[in-house]
Amino acid sequence: MESEKITNVFETSKLLAKIKAHQILLQVSIPGISDIFFTSILDINTDKKYLLLDELNNSNGHDLLLKHKTLNIETKINGVLIQFSLNLHKVTKEDDIYIYNFDFPDTVLYFQKRSNFRINIGLGTDIPVKLKRDDRSPVYGSAINISETGIGMILDAPYSLEMGELLPLCELRISEDDNIASSLEVRYIHNDETKKQQHIGGKFIGLSAPDQKKITRLVIKLQRDLMRRLPKDDF
Repeated sequence: MESEKITNVFETSKLLAKIKAHQILLQVSIPGISDIFFTSILDINTDKKYLLLDELNNSNGHDLLLKHKTLNIETKINGVLIQFSLNLHKVTKEDDIYIYNFDFPDTVLYFQKRSNFRINIGLGTDIPVKLKRDDRSPVYGSAINISETGIGMILDAPYSLEMGELLPLCELRISEDDNIASSLEVRYIHNDETKKQQHIGGKFIGLSAPDQKKITRLVIKLQRDLMRRLPKDDF
């Protein structure tokens, strides 16, 4: 999915106000914790830049929040996925219910439908991926789908990335003698706790013209391979 980064406070507040007005639940995760919790928006203050959330639906979640002080939020409005992170400022209590005061989010990711269809990489095709972070530490994985503008992959354990992270190097080994390299912006993350894997989706940044042509040829080849594998109608 393509996403738009919203950093303007006014635009962010309008989006959050829609979520509050429609009483949409927020799905909550805490970094490093596999459990999922739920909450809702109680108030939005753009002048003082804070957000009030209702008590988490699970007492264990409340205790974990007090310990970690950070939440990752995911929700949908009109079928559009929205993701953002919050840092806890303080906790108050009213009528035996906890209310969380969070700093206003710096960035909200508002996901759009892809402009380019991603083709799944079939069995028998292996495209290893090597990533490098800002500190030059390597991260390794394997591509699971690709388009002319981005890639989906599974990272080898114990590697993990953060939403919105900009990686200076994304290198795909498309054959024994040929690589494709660019920067990559992380635009989707899903943690598979059962398999202990992280699925990510990213957008290529700064692809050279020759490498863009290689990507196009690779997508066409994968599409043809897929067509050959489809069952033929009998006449």
